[in-house]
Amino acid sequence: MNELSQLKERVAHLSDQVKTYEESMTELRQRSDIQDSLNEILNISLMHISLHEQMNKILMLVLTIPWLALDKKGGVFLTDDTGSGLEMVTHHNLGESLLKLCSHIQFGQCLCGRAAVSQDLIFKTCLDHEHDIMPEGITEHGHYNMPILSKGNTLGVLNLYVKHGHVQSKVEIDFLHATAKAMAGIIERKKIEEKLHRLSYLDDLTGIPNRRQFMKNLDEVIVDSGDKKNMFAVLFVDLDRFKSINDTFGHEFGDEILVQATLRMQESLRETDVIARLGGDEFVVILELISSPVMAMQIATKLIEALSDDYRIKSKSLSIGASIGVSIFPVHAEQSEALLKKADMALYEAKEDRGKAILYVESE
Repeated sequence: MNELSQLKERVAHLSDQVKTYEESMTELRQRSDIQDSLNEILNISLMHISLHEQMNKILMLVLTIPWLALDKKGGVFLTDDTGSGLEMVTHHNLGESLLKLCSHIQFGQCLCGRAAVSQDLIFKTCLDHEHDIMPEGITEHGHYNMPILSKGNTLGVLNLYVKHGHVQSKVEIDFLHATAKAMAGIIERKKIEEKLHRLSYLDDLTGIPNRRQFMKNLDEVIVDSGDKKNMFAVLFVDLDRFKSINDTFGHEFGDEILVQATLRMQESLRETDVIARLGGDEFVVILELISSPVMAMQIATKLIEALSDDYRIKSKSLSIGASIGVSIFPVHAEQSEALLKKADMALYEAKEDRGKAILYVESE
């Protein structure tokens, strides 16, 4: 072998080494970017913002990573309350016609729905027969559809666009798996926070505010009404003959009456009114923006009528009633505990002759 051939062979060998080195350096930079991105996702998880806002920040972070061969378009879907569909909660650069078609999709529908069912990453280099949703004017492209999973459940899907004909890489796949895992952690954390909130502030049986939340709401209404010099009423509601039915037929019947009674009160009240369960068969209501005590008494009477209709439970027809005590801000008191106490005092009088609404009157 002459010197020229040896030199060419050495140059070729060195070129291969340089190429291998450059590829290694590129992968190291990419993996460093992955770690930086995951750290940023961790920071996003600690932000005191809504889950939808967190998902939006993560989507924008992913779409702006330079070496990811993405088309700067995509969206995040979260599993809906039914557990059988996906709701798009954030998106970027998607057309209006596509958004209308993809705002909610069922499991198994199109690529995102298929990824939700299979719980595996679905990659497409182009549009094909599995693209069930094809809005008018759609252009050629590919997709990454990464399911967001936790404990065997699909929490959502990360949908990203790639250029037509794109060839996926291991680094991209690793990054998307890591991102989906981080997103799952954020979603689970939010679910725990929501559950803790419900336990702390909502009545477990009826789903309406409990005493803690009610007092918080009442304090806020007092401040707002005081500033605006508005009148409002506090209604203390007690279900008549409830204990008798609960003792006779059991807690299952009693609980169902409480649920139905809550629904009846909600249907009888305005959207601006607040209803809460203090415990047992005792409820309280804030009637905002009333023009006079007479108006509060009219609404209280309407509630008694609604609560007094028969309840159908397991083919049985059961009858209860209601008594209500009413206090008025600022006529009777300007503090939350005092307003509640005076409504309770009026209720005590109303229960002496059941089925009435009594307005608190200052004793001489």
